[in-house]
Amino acid sequence: MNKIDKLTKNDILHGKLPLEDLLKNSFYYPACDFDGGVVKFFAKEHSSFIYCDYARVEDVLLGKLNTFLGYRILGNRALSQEELVPNGWNKQAPYLNMDRYKRCLNKKPFAHWAVFERTEEFDENHGPKRFSLMYIAGEGVATYEALYCSNKISAKSLAIIQPGTGFGGNWTDFRKEGGPLWRVIMNNTYGSPDRIYYGGVMSDYMDLNWDNYEFEKAVRPYYRSSPFGKVTIWKKLKSKS
Repeated sequence: MNKIDKLTKNDILHGKLPLEDLLKNSFYYPACDFDGGVVKFFAKEHSSFIYCDYARVEDVLLGKLNTFLGYRILGNRALSQEELVPNGWNKQAPYLNMDRYKRCLNKKPFAHWAVFERTEEFDENHGPKRFSLMYIAGEGVATYEALYCSNKISAKSLAIIQPGTGFGGNWTDFRKEGGPLWRVIMNNTYGSPDRIYYGGVMSDYMDLNWDNYEFEKAVRPYYRSSPFGKVTIWKKLKSKS
């Protein structure tokens, strides 16, 4: 049984954060805004979602939190930095353009955790019994390093979906091989994601050039409001023995 399925409301509200279990098979989504699409389409393969976006505030998140179709909140609470990085964060600054990075951090940081439970009128065809969502108001590259590398683990999957490049306000391009996000993920000695979910609106999204990943399939339409959006899924090639 998934360990998330065993949590009680009291565990969520007052217990120790089960950090290792939440990170172990997690779906990491930087520059996420409030996009619930990855949960809608991919919750059957993932029970833990880590969202990250430095442009969002906690009050707005709390207003949107209980809006997943077919799910209710079992329990939710704010998290401290010490809970997320209990062993400290060994920052590796050389990959960051610190001036551009600091100019982007214009919101108050926060972290919030919620566990959702499927309502009775829906069955397993709708999605898993439960899933966990952790939302961090932080920068995507630094948060990955702090959350995953410092805790000696890798995300299972990574989303690069409408990542705010250009007019979106992102200080760096998450798509770029050799860029800051690529470097922190690929230099993580504890592994790299098995799959990358790459997409958005009004583009082909067949140009992910990360070495050692190949196209697997596409999901279209991805957005309810637009027939043009799609997400392509890229799987990591198996290493040769």
